[in-house]
Amino acid sequence: MGLDMSYPGNLYSTFITPWADQSAALQVEPDFHLPACYLSVQPPPPSPAKAALFSDETLFFMFYSSPRDAIQEVAAQELWNRNWRWHKDLRLWITKESGTAPSQKVQGGEQGLYTFWDPETWQKERKDMTVVYADLEEKSTPANTGLMPTPIGQTPGPTQQHAQPAPLGAQLPNQVATAQRGSFQMGVAA
Repeated sequence: MGLDMSYPGNLYSTFITPWADQSAALQVEPDFHLPACYLSVQPPPPSPAKAALFSDETLFFMFYSSPRDAIQEVAAQELWNRNWRWHKDLRLWITKESGTAPSQKVQGGEQGLYTFWDPETWQKERKDMTVVYADLEEKSTPANTGLMPTPIGQTPGPTQQHAQPAPLGAQLPNQVATAQRGSFQMGVAA
């Protein structure tokens, strides 16, 4: 191809295509001047409102490609809204298969047909499995509340914030706590 493989720098700066002559290679990266005002422009923060328009696959891409970033949190919140749950032990997103009832209730969970997102094959897969509710991540308040839109003239009040669940130890003896989690029905005996 006529490439100098002994060149110590990056070849992309000197090679356009095998069909171009070498004199064109000098013009690969054109000289330009970037105005200083362009350097001070910050991209807008991710908008949770737009996340509702994305497909599940796009949300999974956002989640896995942006670790410890606000975008990962936005994707996780939207996946939660779509009834996906993060399984802490399996480290996978799972959801109940739509239109199915649990085949069997077990202590602190249920067994049934679930769909999970496999980040290795990058697709949804179905599996009959037992899910213990304690293994599912609880919904948390977003760390960066600046990303959440607040109507003009209002400040976030108690009704606009996410309620934090009471600790399990705070329940009365012989009381069964039941919480609705999308279509995940949770029953925890104290």
